[in-house]
Amino acid sequence: MREYVEYVLKKSKKPLSIEKIFEKIEILAEYVTELSNDQKAEIIEILESGCKEFNFYKTPNGNYTLFSKTSFVVGRFHGNRDGGGNVFVTRSYTDKDGKLIVKNEEFKVTTENNKCAINDDIVLADCPSKGPAKIIEVLERKLDYVPGEVYREGTQYYLKPADKKKNNIVISLGTNAIEGAKVAVALVDQTAPNYYIGEVVRTFGHKDDPDEDIYWEAFKAGIYTEFTEESMKQLEYIQDEVRPVDKIGREDLTDEEIFTIDGIDTKDMDDAIGLKVNSKGNYELNVSITDIATLIPEGSPLDKDAFRKCNSYYLGGKVFPMFPHKISNGIGSLNEGVERLTISVKMEFSPDGKIINYNIVPSVIKSRKKMNYDKVNEILKTGNVDPDYAPYANTLRNMNKLALALRKKRILNGATEFNRPEPKLKYDEDGDVSALGVRTQDVAENLIEEFMLAANECVDKELSRRGLPCVHRVHASPNEEKIQGFLNLLEAVNLPFTKYDAEELAGNKKAFQELIQHISGHGTLSNFLTVKAISCMSRAKYSTDNIGHYGLSKEYYCHFTSPVRRYADLTVQRILWDCVFNKNPKEVTKNVFKWKKKLPDICAQTSHFERVANDCEEEVFKMESAGYMEHEIGTEFEGTVVGVSNSGLSIELDDYLVEGYVSVRDLKGDYTHSQDSYSLVSLDGQPNYYIGDKLKLKVSNASKKAHTINFEVVEKVKENKTRDADSINRDVKIYSKSKRAKRRK
Repeated sequence: MREYVEYVLKKSKKPLSIEKIFEKIEILAEYVTELSNDQKAEIIEILESGCKEFNFYKTPNGNYTLFSKTSFVVGRFHGNRDGGGNVFVTRSYTDKDGKLIVKNEEFKVTTENNKCAINDDIVLADCPSKGPAKIIEVLERKLDYVPGEVYREGTQYYLKPADKKKNNIVISLGTNAIEGAKVAVALVDQTAPNYYIGEVVRTFGHKDDPDEDIYWEAFKAGIYTEFTEESMKQLEYIQDEVRPVDKIGREDLTDEEIFTIDGIDTKDMDDAIGLKVNSKGNYELNVSITDIATLIPEGSPLDKDAFRKCNSYYLGGKVFPMFPHKISNGIGSLNEGVERLTISVKMEFSPDGKIINYNIVPSVIKSRKKMNYDKVNEILKTGNVDPDYAPYANTLRNMNKLALALRKKRILNGATEFNRPEPKLKYDEDGDVSALGVRTQDVAENLIEEFMLAANECVDKELSRRGLPCVHRVHASPNEEKIQGFLNLLEAVNLPFTKYDAEELAGNKKAFQELIQHISGHGTLSNFLTVKAISCMSRAKYSTDNIGHYGLSKEYYCHFTSPVRRYADLTVQRILWDCVFNKNPKEVTKNVFKWKKKLPDICAQTSHFERVANDCEEEVFKMESAGYMEHEIGTEFEGTVVGVSNSGLSIELDDYLVEGYVSVRDLKGDYTHSQDSYSLVSLDGQPNYYIGDKLKLKVSNASKKAHTINFEVVEKVKENKTRDADSINRDVKIYSKSKRAKRRK
């Protein structure tokens, strides 16, 4: 009967009354007599339940139509601090050819049309073709725990949410709380729209207490650091070692020379590699990835926890794993000398790095050696071989030859290489920052990167070749308008790039590659300009639509090689098992449809939490480096001016990539900002400050609590006067002085 109801409403150009629906179904079904009362009751039940599920819509005058024919949508609300925001909607439908179509849409909501919605609510919204969307109803609100700071009004205590997008809700904590405490609150009752009674379930310490700072930052960001009781119970049934039954149907590679290369302290080893040179002189590369999909059933408690986290998080000196250590460091880690279940990508390359063929198979391996980057780098760079590594030294050298060939080929194809060092914090035994440093990627790290890129590319290519769904890792081309702004900056700082215009740079990978090469080799200014160049590009993200990866210059690319640490990789493993390794055509067809339905949500969730991870890592670094600088008040450093504004100078320390600030209030004299010359202009004869200036600085203040570092200028070491600065700044001075004179009148 439901098919009749849907067909009638689909064919009708306007909403129908219940009587009209009865009449049309009678004609459609060719009933000899009228519908029975039971049949009518069934139709009414179908319509009512369909309205609740948003398949049908009942108009104010009682007529019915398909929900998809209205301007209403059900979506997730992404709010901003002002109460407005956007509704994001994913719709799926089957076209006339039976193909599942997934469509992502976005609708703007103004503050006055918010209807008390807050960030991440599932809402019913009216989204007309013209004008802003209007939220009709909040359908679902997920507020398991709200982090924030306790404040007091009279005798009552309330929570100030850490997420400013949730400032339009009021959470009362009653009369028993500690003002200034950082807490997690569970909402136990809602007494009015956006007004809740809350209960403190975890205290992170007072706002002035340094303990648990990293846990607090993670909690604020919405990162789940714990595992549910159900997950821990499931963990009891996870085996500790590979059993004979687990190896059935897998290629046995336990006799192959396969090993891992990771950081010296790494315990969650999810990739292993092996290499042979065949009789043709070609390289046979094996990249074997731990098979988490076989260990963790889809929809199980551990899987649900992993989906909530989406990543393992490396914040300061702490690790918050996506899976408990029994998995990430145990049965799911490719530890030395033990059998492990894997999925192997076996590739053959010519000596110049051209792929000849590949095969993806379920496998079982036994890693011969746990290697670390430092000792492998020593072998490849100096020729010094640790005795424990001697049996594998020749293989490592051949691996490096292949990695160099792959990298050369990738660069020739237009891949963008930024080569910017990353800041690094060193911790002592107590978990406190003991030193600031810089992390650079060396030969061994590049080797592993190239092999993982190759494996990821082959997996995406195989799924795409078969027409199967995939969590593609995509990266759009740079923004032309942003590139033009960057070219203007380069000209201003005396590094003009005129070989290509903004349009050519946006559309030509090799041209953009030349732009990056142009800004390299200019010391600390290169670091600053590299960051600006990166900002011209969009973020890489996960998507069901494959638009390719601009930065890597790859048509096919996904994340497959870190299933212990990334949910996207685990999902790709499951698609391989459901749709490639599965030999039952009917099951494959069913699984394809299932994944096409599920992947939009998975892509949205994984992309979101990747951004969360990046932002939280940045905040923790600012916090920890500011905490270190609290002990360096008065110490002098050298730094480069990387930003100017009316309020002061943004500084990056040359040796550590730590950022701080010089307030205009701490500069001698009167200053104004010149946007055209990228400078802070003195109005009374003091030195001007330009983007790229090298300064000697003294730490004047630092606050771990506020995540800030403040400097005073000791002296200017080297000036980087921008193009036409003298004439531009002369006009700026005249304009500023005349404007101030008018104000005094």
